Amino acid sequence: MYYPYFRGKQYDLFALTALLENDLLSPAIQPIIEPVKNSNALKKFIHLSQEKSQPFYLVQNPQAGDFLTAEGMKQLHALEMTKALIVEQPLETLTESPELFIVTNSAPALESDWQSNQTKVLVPEEFRLLEKIKGQRILSQDVFTRLPRSSFYQECQDELFSTTHLTYQKRNFVGFSDFSIDSRIYYEHSYPSKILSLHLVYFDSDTLRIHHFLSSEEAPTQKEKFFEMMAEITTWLERLCGNQVTLGLQLLLDAAAIDKFPGMGVMRKAAVMHHMELMARYLNKAF
Repeated sequence: MYYPYFRGKQYDLFALTALLENDLLSPAIQPIIEPVKNSNALKKFIHLSQEKSQPFYLVQNPQAGDFLTAEGMKQLHALEMTKALIVEQPLETLTESPELFIVTNSAPALESDWQSNQTKVLVPEEFRLLEKIKGQRILSQDVFTRLPRSSFYQECQDELFSTTHLTYQKRNFVGFSDFSIDSRIYYEHSYPSKILSLHLVYFDSDTLRIHHFLSSEEAPTQKEKFFEMMAEITTWLERLCGNQVTLGLQLLLDAAAIDKFPGMGVMRKAAVMHHMELMARYLNKAF
């Protein structure tokens, strides 16, 4: 079971919603959403997930954003859905009973008594935590190589993304988690770059790899840089998604076909959609 972690950024939510609308998000994928904005995108995702009976978790104590006020927390706690909680204090002192615990800080987790725990736990691969925490554990990993500037990806444009989907069960985990094409570190704005980039995962046999598609610096406009990347992506299509183009890549192909630069937000939406659809195909076969 795959539990991708999203911090509720608008285009990530747009990506998940588009997949739901097209019945392309597998029940074997259960997103964890840490909401940072009380947006229409969040509300639409929640509504559609419930309508489609798509399992997901909503973090009740987000670490940044609109819900950190008293009113924001009140609105969040009023929502009726499957809830996750970041462990910020020993379990014995909690008054809430979420369906998922999230361990990000070692100290409160190590101070807790996990012997009788029956709740699923999202936990990083840290020896002390894995020794201490009992119950159904989900492995949390930060697998995306986030570099401060797109030009830095030129040194290694193609690399391993993950093999955890092949090994998590043998390692006594009930599921695995990552941050898709993002990192554990939360940020709202990326660094400006003269090079346009698009990060797309693909399966090489059963191994998941990622290719960093890059434009040149010389192209004078973002639109021309986008078409440079799309020319390369077109030659990679079969490797990226086999004989069936993913909906995310189709968004980019459609934009290129009408001579349009879709914008950075849509490019991110497309890359997330592509990743989630590939994982849905893989997991639907595996289960």
